[in-house]
Amino acid sequence: MTHRTLRLGERVIAFDAGSDEGLQRLQQQVRAELKDEEADPPARRHSLEKKYRRGLKEIDRLLAATLQNADSRGRNDSVALLLEAVAALNNDQRSPLPRHLDTAQMPWVLASKLYAPVGHGDKPATNLQLGPDNDLSRLEPLPSTFWQRPANIAEQDLYRGFGRTNLLVLGDKLCAYAGPKESYGMNPGFEVECDGVTIKLKFAEVSSEPFAARIFDALGYHAEPTDYARQVKVRYDRKILREFHSRKEMKTRFTLLGFIPVYTMDLQKRFDPFDYIATAVLRDGRRWSGRELKMHLFHDAARAHPEDEESNFRPELEGEIAYLVTVPANVQAREAGIKSIGPWDFGQLDHADRRELRGAGLLAAWLGWFDTRFDNTRLRVVKQGEEVVLAHYFSDLGGVLGETGSLLFSRGELPNAFPWSFTRPPLWQGPHRLARPLRLEGYKPIAYAAPFAAMTLDDARWAARLIGQLTEAQLVQALVASGYDSAEVRLYTEKLLSRRDRMVCDLGLSDEIPLCRPRREERRFSYNPAREGPVKVQVPGLGGVEAPGGDKKIVTGILVEIHHAERSVSDRAGAL
Repeated sequence: MTHRTLRLGERVIAFDAGSDEGLQRLQQQVRAELKDEEADPPARRHSLEKKYRRGLKEIDRLLAATLQNADSRGRNDSVALLLEAVAALNNDQRSPLPRHLDTAQMPWVLASKLYAPVGHGDKPATNLQLGPDNDLSRLEPLPSTFWQRPANIAEQDLYRGFGRTNLLVLGDKLCAYAGPKESYGMNPGFEVECDGVTIKLKFAEVSSEPFAARIFDALGYHAEPTDYARQVKVRYDRKILREFHSRKEMKTRFTLLGFIPVYTMDLQKRFDPFDYIATAVLRDGRRWSGRELKMHLFHDAARAHPEDEESNFRPELEGEIAYLVTVPANVQAREAGIKSIGPWDFGQLDHADRRELRGAGLLAAWLGWFDTRFDNTRLRVVKQGEEVVLAHYFSDLGGVLGETGSLLFSRGELPNAFPWSFTRPPLWQGPHRLARPLRLEGYKPIAYAAPFAAMTLDDARWAARLIGQLTEAQLVQALVASGYDSAEVRLYTEKLLSRRDRMVCDLGLSDEIPLCRPRREERRFSYNPAREGPVKVQVPGLGGVEAPGGDKKIVTGILVEIHHAERSVSDRAGAL
């Protein structure tokens, strides 16, 4: 089907991607939109964001390349990229939630939310390269903008991750406030500038996202370099507090009989910015907690969100503040030459038929990544020297390592809730008939992901061979770099290896992929870092790196807090 649409603000442009005439008409519309914006930028700046203009320019570039391409295969590839860019720009103008729902629609909406199968496919992926092997699970996907095969998975350094030689370490650097978080994301954060680099701070999923991003990247998927920061120092700016609630609205209006208002649901919770300030350092050396800063900073600190009113601030006190120190955050440096157009959707175009996206379903299930909403992905324009290419990114991978099978909502970063397995042996119906060769349990995405649902046993085995190349040391490297303390690292390592080994056996690959725990894991193990020492891992160029001792231990497979009295005894014993 070649008939498509492009949304230009309030207008919807229909075009035929299979004909020169249709593409030429679309090109005229796109260039007219760009020309109008350039002719009167101040009047239109509020409605045409940079990302929107960037998307239009990329669509124009791809249209020109398509119309100039006489080779049928090259033209098909150009059209495919063009449609990806069109879909991403359309998705960027789309809300993650329906703007309006009537009560009569609720049963169908609820049913769609509950229906998110994984691994129920029975048709082969359509983008497989030809190979000498008759085993479909061994065939690689054709080259794409979603995935590329890593050179050597087992040799990668996952402490630094992303092929880098250094972590993003802010240390004692003093950053400047650069702007608010203006996306649909429900977690608080903002941007700072440090040494000329813009860095995004997010005060949630501070450890799980750095970990998951390292794993996705190591296995060939595009993921943003993400790191754990114990704290970030930011020069005081009133706008940090005033713009803390600038995320886009996520509201749904519920009605009865189509027009009688019943209720408006707002998923954008308003956070207290002072909860994310660990310390305020004054110019005279005094240090206040976030609560103390709030008490001193306003004429009326008791009112709800006192930062909303400009006149409520005390300017004379603001002049005494040198800088703020945040609570732990995950940090992402904006990469030069990489710009976003908009989200890509799992269910659009040919995505459900792609092996690499079906295989991502097994990777997501192993890590427990459940947040498969379309707005957690990005199509990005990447400049590589003089060349411009597109790349499909997994841009928000924080929902991992926690509760993975809730009916409506799940939560990441819950070590005790993270299951020990996620697959089961094949289900036979009678002695010779295989009813369900691929069985996943305890994992449900919060949004239907068509490639995950279409995943077959062959797709799963292909992905399992990637996962099976990761070593135990690499998992520990990634967990330590992501800020987990020693007890968390130990528990997550054992659970991830348990899930991996069970997956290998249930997919019939145990003769091919060595198990990490051949004698099965001991789930009821105990570990106290205060007595047994912290977790250590070797990192190329750095030697041994330790995870923090922390205030937790493992008792018969359960993570628990170390009591203060127990810590005191351990500290005294260590001092002796």
